[in-house]
Amino acid sequence: MNMRKSRKVIMLLVILGLVMGGFSAIAIAQKTTINVLASKPHSNVVDYFGAEFEKATGIKINKIEVPYPVLFDKVMTDLITGTGAYDLVCVAAGWAGDFVGGRWVLPLEGLMDKYGYPDWEDVTPAIQKTVKWSGKIYALPYDGDCHNFYYRKDALENPEYQAKFEKKYGYRYNVPPKTWEEVRDIAEFFNGWDWDNDGEKEYGIEFIAKRKTQAQWSLMDIAIQYAVLRGGPDKYHGVFFFDPETMEPLVNTPGWIEGMRMIQELAKYAPPGILSYGYSEERITFVKGQCAMAFDWGDIGVMEQYPEKYGSNVKGLLGYSPLPGAEKVWDRKEGKWLHQYNQINFLDFGGWIWCIPKTSKKADAAYKFGTYITDPERSLLEVTGINYSGANPWRISHFKRVDKWLEAGWNKESAVDYLTALQGILGDPEAVLDLRIPGTAEYYDYLDLYLSKVLAGEMTPEEACKKVYDAWEDITEKYGRKKQLNLYRESLGLKPLK
Repeated sequence: MNMRKSRKVIMLLVILGLVMGGFSAIAIAQKTTINVLASKPHSNVVDYFGAEFEKATGIKINKIEVPYPVLFDKVMTDLITGTGAYDLVCVAAGWAGDFVGGRWVLPLEGLMDKYGYPDWEDVTPAIQKTVKWSGKIYALPYDGDCHNFYYRKDALENPEYQAKFEKKYGYRYNVPPKTWEEVRDIAEFFNGWDWDNDGEKEYGIEFIAKRKTQAQWSLMDIAIQYAVLRGGPDKYHGVFFFDPETMEPLVNTPGWIEGMRMIQELAKYAPPGILSYGYSEERITFVKGQCAMAFDWGDIGVMEQYPEKYGSNVKGLLGYSPLPGAEKVWDRKEGKWLHQYNQINFLDFGGWIWCIPKTSKKADAAYKFGTYITDPERSLLEVTGINYSGANPWRISHFKRVDKWLEAGWNKESAVDYLTALQGILGDPEAVLDLRIPGTAEYYDYLDLYLSKVLAGEMTPEEACKKVYDAWEDITEKYGRKKQLNLYRESLGLKPLK
């Protein structure tokens, strides 16, 4: 065999080897299947993007869908038993105390270094905080949950009504309302008469108030404005739930009590059935046009846009803003009220996140799929509702791409105003995170219980806050004070105490 023929043979063998190697790699990839656990509607992302991901990578996605009420137990049982049934799980950010604090999920920086991450700087500052624990990244961001404020522009911006209000109350209110004190007065003014001329009586304000339906977050939206000084987090700034040096509950401080008193006052200017309003009742009632103001997650803004689907009578009539602040805030260090404007952005619930359990044997593949469905372009389709997944905007680019919101059916003014309000919250690096320690559900259940007694007139705000304080102390002792304290500090980004 001459040299030229020898080279040809060698080249053919090399090419054949590469081809066969490629086929082998594809065959191996095709054998890889990852189990993805989520509840509706977050499991929709597998339906939208699973097939195209498999086509691009050869990695198969097995969707495991369970109802929300059993999701926590499904994940925790698998982690404790070490079964390794799930490779990627979609969980609430508020459960981080159990999953991340319990060291059950993988830190992601190694995988980020290995495979990259689709534009970390595009993630809003507040949402970056929700996926960190003790300064390290343990989850992939996916949802920008927070409460914002809604108001009827045709009511609050009406010059005739503004003049009548000023004559009655002695001042001209801000649009949107700047403080909860303003909200109370505006709610009283618009309560119990037909201000939109539709032949029916309307009311001042509504919010989630029903026991066992997340009413505690309605209270916290208000109380945080009176109880938390901006800055920190440290002992006296940026902390809402516990003293970060002693784990003593802060719920019995004057700021919390004032918040409890204010929500009790607001309930007077709500529809008669307010105590039966969970989030579904509140949203449907508001988009049907029965109240002047409301506060809730971003869902009301979405439901406003679709009269056929949700019975909305208010498309184009709503204004949006971050939560109102307060005219005073309690200074725990000095033990006195500071009579100054105070406004705190709060990440109620904190959204949904994707985690990789430590028991997964396919972490690399799980990470690839997690970043695939949360990259800028696919996540934009999710948050606008074009590919509905229940997620609210959380990337900076989500707020810039107004064209996609218009494509989803929004009018331009509503889209711009809605996105501006949410970006004002999620773009705040000092936004306060929700509680994220073991037992959070128990702490919140007692807060919800005693709030319901205040709203029903069965207990004073002072009595309720003392009851919550005692219950929270008992829960902390049950889990272990030192352990809870250090996990609480880690959740705030502070170092554990020795």
